[in-house]
Amino acid sequence: MDKLLPIACIIGVCSGCSTWPEEGRGGWAEQYHPDAPQSTNGFENALPFQVMNEFEHLSLKLDWLKSRGIKNCMPGQLYQAELMLTRINRTLAAEMYSQAQLDMRTFYHQLQQLENHFERVIINTHCIADTRKNDSMLFEKLENLLNSDNQFAFDSFEVTPKYRVRLAQSAELLKMSPATKILLVGHTDQRGSKVSNFELAYKRAESVKSWLTLYGVNPEQVNTLAQGAQVPFSNEGESVQKQHSDRRVNAYILANSAKAAELTKVKPLSEWTSALEDKE
Repeated sequence: MDKLLPIACIIGVCSGCSTWPEEGRGGWAEQYHPDAPQSTNGFENALPFQVMNEFEHLSLKLDWLKSRGIKNCMPGQLYQAELMLTRINRTLAAEMYSQAQLDMRTFYHQLQQLENHFERVIINTHCIADTRKNDSMLFEKLENLLNSDNQFAFDSFEVTPKYRVRLAQSAELLKMSPATKILLVGHTDQRGSKVSNFELAYKRAESVKSWLTLYGVNPEQVNTLAQGAQVPFSNEGESVQKQHSDRRVNAYILANSAKAAELTKVKPLSEWTSALEDKE
């Protein structure tokens, strides 16, 4: 009779755990959600800054949904997502990075479902008719991301690892707003000929575009332009710091920027190619 006791206990335990805990409410089930994306990498060895970048990435996605009016349409689901975000934030504050990475897997799945459901609600209802006024705030956030850490090494058009993080975050926002178009303008410092500077500036803009498309952005959403060394970041001497700032790619939201509208006006071909005729 004693030998049957462990089996009975196992059966009792199994029958007593027949439901999942709610997302954001804790419990081991969050770590092993059946639909959560699985990774073959040792996520427990992720560096703290990588985990923090991923948290910022997911936070931006939720901010975008909120700014699009999801609170008006799906307040209950938004509340659950905010609970999960708070849980992850507290875990990060306690420097429990492995646990935070596990929770972010679940949160990623939760946001994907939330986004898909929200799109269906938008199609079938008018619950966000008065929320488009938040677009300017979203555009400002997107421009800030695209214009952070956007400098290049001397004579290089290779995007730095730090800037790639910003581009990955920006890509998520652009994918969630397929009607939004951006303009990327490449720049160089004053060194080099006008011909080589225009060529390098264009390569820098195209390099940024290629990373955005690699992260899933529709190429039709991204336009590129080169200004060479014609528009320095500032006019304060030629210090090393100033030259570094000159080597950049500036980004503009086409629907929200007077500067972008000015840059994309149709101009005579001779005006764009005059620099190439100067063989310094």
